[in-house]
Amino acid sequence: MTWDLRPVRSGHARPRVLCVDDEPVILQILRRLLEVQGFDAVSCNDPLSAGSVFAGGGFDVVITDIHMPGMDGLTLMRSLREKQPEIPVVVVTGHGTVDTAIQALREGATGMLVKPFTGEELMAEVRRALSSTQMRYEALQYRYMSPVLDSIALTLSTAIEARNLETGEHCRQLGVLSERMAAVLGLDEQQQMTIRIGGYLHDIGKIGIADAILLKPGKLTDAEMAEMRRHSEIGAAILSVHEAMSQIAQTVRHHHERWDGRGYPDALVGTAIPLGGRIIAVADAFNAMTIDRIYRPAMPYDRAWAELRAHSGTQFDPEIVAVFEQVVDEEGKIRPLDPDLERTLSAGVHVPLSATEALHARLAVLPILEPLAVTVKTAEEDCPVSLSGADCALVDSGEGCEIVVAVGGGTTPDPGSRQVA
Repeated sequence: MTWDLRPVRSGHARPRVLCVDDEPVILQILRRLLEVQGFDAVSCNDPLSAGSVFAGGGFDVVITDIHMPGMDGLTLMRSLREKQPEIPVVVVTGHGTVDTAIQALREGATGMLVKPFTGEELMAEVRRALSSTQMRYEALQYRYMSPVLDSIALTLSTAIEARNLETGEHCRQLGVLSERMAAVLGLDEQQQMTIRIGGYLHDIGKIGIADAILLKPGKLTDAEMAEMRRHSEIGAAILSVHEAMSQIAQTVRHHHERWDGRGYPDALVGTAIPLGGRIIAVADAFNAMTIDRIYRPAMPYDRAWAELRAHSGTQFDPEIVAVFEQVVDEEGKIRPLDPDLERTLSAGVHVPLSATEALHARLAVLPILEPLAVTVKTAEEDCPVSLSGADCALVDSGEGCEIVVAVGGGTTPDPGSRQVA
């Protein structure tokens, strides 16, 4: 196990442990066991002076006996917590003082060792103490970093949409919808944030796709399609430059995987697809179908819902489709969630939504391509997704046969072709 997964407070390469006990033999045993396992152990046999030793050392864990002359372990723990509230404290007790040790746990001790203890028991408690501290630290880190990540992600997503000539807040809407789905699934705050940011940045890899392909109004060649599909890998590579973004990177990489294994880039099947990728895939498809694109108008909500449900269990995780139904109603509006969930989401550290009009004004300076219908399949060709003999069209000509929908309503297509919806 590596010990670099903790907040570095001491400035030392190894985690530092302060051992406090009035018995020299116990201190010697603790120190030897800890040092063999790679810790920097400091011993103190006087609880009254332990405070000053602690203040000067920058420790990561404290191990203290409970019954000592001058000051008991509970009082020492309270004193040290005044200096460093998050310091994990493991209390050591004999069989006759278990009740006191339980009181220490109730007052916030991280763990307990009962004499005589083995080296394995000692290391298990120390590792547990470090892990719990790391989880609290990461939760705080994510909470304070969340608005920063939100701001950066939304700035990038606006640039992506501008380059791709989108006319709405697709990336932002995707982040909001995905986060609400994660909340319904009971994921914790950090996981919700990871999926929200993944939604904002799901198409960041498109900055690595040439304009000739990204903005091509007609059908892409096989080579161009293969290049376009690289955007999920490019996005993951961009985000993987920092370990803190690794989970977001995996979400971005796999948001075009399919439940039946026919997606990309890795053809993952079922639950092998990261949960964030499965969530974003559903929200992305529905949002893409129901907003205007440069080559087609928005699809009616009833048709979009029909397509989403029709592909549940093949393209999409059926459980995620069911969750999406709890988040979005038949008219495409966000449903109110359980009051407790709504309060949690409202209390989150999100960047406030910008006015859609302001975004449109910023995008208005960009050139706009005329909507057009492009033949992508002839009647004689088999569509890899639609039912045999079914008339179909692609929702997104830029990224392949993502969802197949019947061509109908509005304009009647040429009977000899299938067209972009």
